[in-house]
Amino acid sequence: MDLIDRYLAAIARRLPAENAGDIVAEIRDDLLTRQEVREDALGRPLNRKEVAALIKDVGHPLIVASRYRPQQYLIGPDAFPFFVATLRIVAMVVALAFVVTAASSVVFGHADIAHALGRAMSNLFSSAMLAFGTVAAVFYALERTGFPAEHLAKWRPQDLPEVKDKQPNVWGSAFEVAVGVYFILWWCGLVPFPTYYGNVKGLILAPDPIWAAVWWPVLALMVARLIYNIVQWLRPRWKMVLAVLSVGTAAGGLGLAYVIYQAGHWLTASGTLPADQLADIDHGVNLGIHWAIVVVGAILVLQGLQEVWRLATSRPGVVGVKAI
Repeated sequence: MDLIDRYLAAIARRLPAENAGDIVAEIRDDLLTRQEVREDALGRPLNRKEVAALIKDVGHPLIVASRYRPQQYLIGPDAFPFFVATLRIVAMVVALAFVVTAASSVVFGHADIAHALGRAMSNLFSSAMLAFGTVAAVFYALERTGFPAEHLAKWRPQDLPEVKDKQPNVWGSAFEVAVGVYFILWWCGLVPFPTYYGNVKGLILAPDPIWAAVWWPVLALMVARLIYNIVQWLRPRWKMVLAVLSVGTAAGGLGLAYVIYQAGHWLTASGTLPADQLADIDHGVNLGIHWAIVVVGAILVLQGLQEVWRLATSRPGVVGVKAI
C-alpha cells in the first residue's frame, strides 16, 4: 500500500483540487482490483517489485493526471505534460528577467516608468514567443527520437516521494529554479542587471573590491544551491543528497557572509551631489548591507541546524539516493 499511496499522492498533486478526491478514489479502486486479481492468480500477496510493476502498467503520474484534464495538445500526449512543465520554468525565467530589467532601468537608469514598462513589455512579448518556439521545437525533435517513450519506460514508482513529505508546488519550485538560473547568468554578466550602478541625478554607487575577490566562491555557492533546488523538486527522496547540499550551502554561505562582513564597507557613493549628502548615502547604504549580512548569516545558521537535525532523526532506509 505504501507504493500505491505514494503513486496516488503524486497524481493528486497534478489534478484540479475540486475533483482530485473522486479521481484518486477511482484510480485507487482500479489499482486494488488489479492487485487482487493478480494475487488470486498467483495464490499469494504481491511483493514490492510486483506492486511497482503493477503501478507502472497504469502509467506515469503526469500522464495519468493529464487524462483527467481537458487539454489541446501542441505536442504528442506522452511528451505534453513534460513540455508544459519545462515551459513554465522558461516562462518564469523570461518574465523575471524583464521585470528586473524594467525595474533597474527605472531605479538605476534615466528611463521613466511608462517608457521602461513599454519597452519591457515589447521585449517580453518577442522573447516569450522565441522561448515558446524554441521549447516546442526541442520537444518536437525529442518526440521524433523516441525520448518520451524511453523516459516513461525507465521511471520507477519507488522514486516517488513519501506521502507525508511536504512537496513544493509547481510554481514555487519553478520560481526557485528560475531565480537561481537568472542570478547565475547575471553574476556571469550574461543577462542585464547593473553590477556598476550608473549615474542617477548626480549619484554613483560603485561596488568595493570585496565583490571581485569573492566572485568565484559566490558563483560556486549559487550553482550548488541551484542543484539543491532541482534535486528537491525532481528527486525529493534523495534525502542524503539534499541534506549534504543543504548543510554544505549553508556552511559555505555562512563562511562567505563572514568574509564579506569583515570587509566593513561594500559600496562607495560618489558623484556630483554635495559631500554631506554623499556621506549620508554612503553610510545608509552600507549600514543596510551590514544588517542584511547579519540577517542572512542567522538564516543560514538556522537552515544548517535544521537540516542536521532532520538528517539525524531520519528513519533508516530513506536517506540514500537509491532508497526504496
